[in-house]
Amino acid sequence: MLETGLFDRRRSLPDQEYKPMPRIAFRPLVLISVLALMAVIVGAQAPVPQPEDQETAREVVDLVERNHMARPQINDEIALKWCDNFLKKLDPRKYHFLKADVEEFRKDATTLDDKIREGNIDFAHKVFDRFLQRVDARFKIEKDLLKEKFDFTRDESISDDFDKLDYPVDDAAANERLRKKVKFDVLFAKVVDHQTPEEAVRKLSIRYHDINRFWHQVDSGDLLEFYLTSLTETFDPHSSYLNQKSLDDLVNQQLHLQLEGIGAQLRSEDGYAVVTEIVPGMAADKDGRLQPEDKIVGVQKENGEEIDLVEKKLSDVVRYIRGPRGTKVRLIVLPEGSKEKRTYELTRDRIELKEQHAKGKILEAKGPDHTYKIGIINLPAFYGDTMGMLRGDPEAVSATADCRKILEGFRKDHVELVVMDLRSNGGGLLEEAKTLSGLFIDTGPVVQVKEALGVKHLDDEERGMAWDGPLVLLIDKASASASEIFAGVIKDYDRGLIIGDGSTFGKGTVQSIVMIQEHGRRRMRFADRGPGGGEAGNHGALKLTIQQFFRANGESTQIHGVTPHIHLPSMLDHRDFSEGKMDNAISFDTVAALPHDDYEETPADLVTVLKTRSEERRKSDAKFRKLDDQIKKFVARKAKHEISLNEAKFKAEFIPDDDEDKAADEKAKKDRKKKKFIERDIWPNDFYNDEIIRIVTDYLHLGSKVLTAAQEKIRLAGK
Repeated sequence: MLETGLFDRRRSLPDQEYKPMPRIAFRPLVLISVLALMAVIVGAQAPVPQPEDQETAREVVDLVERNHMARPQINDEIALKWCDNFLKKLDPRKYHFLKADVEEFRKDATTLDDKIREGNIDFAHKVFDRFLQRVDARFKIEKDLLKEKFDFTRDESISDDFDKLDYPVDDAAANERLRKKVKFDVLFAKVVDHQTPEEAVRKLSIRYHDINRFWHQVDSGDLLEFYLTSLTETFDPHSSYLNQKSLDDLVNQQLHLQLEGIGAQLRSEDGYAVVTEIVPGMAADKDGRLQPEDKIVGVQKENGEEIDLVEKKLSDVVRYIRGPRGTKVRLIVLPEGSKEKRTYELTRDRIELKEQHAKGKILEAKGPDHTYKIGIINLPAFYGDTMGMLRGDPEAVSATADCRKILEGFRKDHVELVVMDLRSNGGGLLEEAKTLSGLFIDTGPVVQVKEALGVKHLDDEERGMAWDGPLVLLIDKASASASEIFAGVIKDYDRGLIIGDGSTFGKGTVQSIVMIQEHGRRRMRFADRGPGGGEAGNHGALKLTIQQFFRANGESTQIHGVTPHIHLPSMLDHRDFSEGKMDNAISFDTVAALPHDDYEETPADLVTVLKTRSEERRKSDAKFRKLDDQIKKFVARKAKHEISLNEAKFKAEFIPDDDEDKAADEKAKKDRKKKKFIERDIWPNDFYNDEIIRIVTDYLHLGSKVLTAAQEKIRLAGK
């Protein structure tokens, strides 16, 4: 069973988002395999459909109707939604298609359900062919617009509510919308990135070129993925079709956290595969020659023949570089700042993405009576190699096993409280959510799962706890899926204090992978076997929502998520970012509650005191007052759904108004450029985390009797 989580690394489309807000880091793994933006124009022509695409399309329809939890029927109504989804996936900000294009396509939309049962996907190619024509036309206009000198004193604005925008009625309207978009990009480069006009034009030219090439390098497998995922997303936002490349990346990178290759992260820029980071301890790092910003321009075969990789699709470049451990690859490299190519021979190895593993750290915090030792566990995902563990593979990864080791170390170092940090943890494997929860409770139900045959529950059956001391859990709006299962256990069992955003993301559904083979389909539960298997003729897989999960108290985490005991103000709370904001999200539901332990670690009177003390501190904290002002400003701007293109007004709305914030932003940018790889900070030193530590010390001090009684209850229950 796969509980894929929120951020499942599906095929990414070009990011043309222009909301200048602080970006939330979800730590996506893009280790020389993420499809990134490309650059250069070729003739506007959709990819040629492949014979196996027809069989795959038929299989997907059959699997969706048989196995999706809603048991849907793909009919004319669904076909209309499917058509709209596909157009939105290609052109979400409505810069490319004209209103007449959309009206023409929608006339054929009600036939899509009949055609797909025959394996007919001509509609996808017809739409995409028109889209490429529009892409090229808009790209030409973008290049011309970059030659203009924009007037940033003019009082005009650009909308950021794309759902309410209609498609432009003609080319003139489309070009005017594009003019504002390019003007915004130049303004953003000038004001936020502090670029000169010449630098802004140069970098934007590269970006627009890259986006254009991206679309022209979409192959038949990519297009099939866009098209079939547009269908599956009419039923819920987490079902999708994955072509084989996407499937490999999902399993190896997100869940197993390992690959075989050289250990370099790449991006595509101006037609080159550019090294972004070097994975520490892996082949490229040990060799030492390959550095960030170097360009990989080719590979050399054993017979000396060179394969040119310039202006190639990044995912194809990756597959030339990646290979089984122990084999060699000869890279032709253009080092940064050099015009002379060099050849580096590297031996591929197993790449462990250790920066995405659980990390631990011990902090000392002064309390009223003594200095407390606090253990921090930062967990970015619920990863695991289930089959590897069953085989006894010593290199098999597991979030639970890693956290258990950290907790053992905390015990030896006499840590008094553990902080489990699941902020920005988008989920992962259901089994890992269950076993990790078991480290903090004795025994009992972890999650209830509702499927076609009824409701079953998954329990922690292993007696005892890896940590029976005081616990604090940190959440935010980006804590999703498996994170919400864990948070629900802590809340229902009253096992610890939860601090963070107003709620978690609200994803309460379970996905399973179904492999699509050359001669039919093969259903697969992730706990039984990893997909791929090296079998020939694999046509990718369907990631399908098959179940909804519920907490032990009977409530679903769907839409509502899990709420904290203590809410700290957050910008993310006010963004349109949650399950409830996603198209076609499944509705909230409840089932019967199950009996479970209550460890009584957060009595209402104690929580009230902790809240009050935190609120009083934040009132007198200049940085929290500033955050409150920023939130109010953001909420007011968001309500307008307009971004000013007047430089003075734009600065007033989006740019830090004090030198300290500006200096911090600049320092962060410079620090990132200097690093060979980005190391995840376990516990950033900032005002927000400082307040969390103050709440923690209050919890230990004011709740000492409560926590002592809870530990005694746990001890007696474990006997």
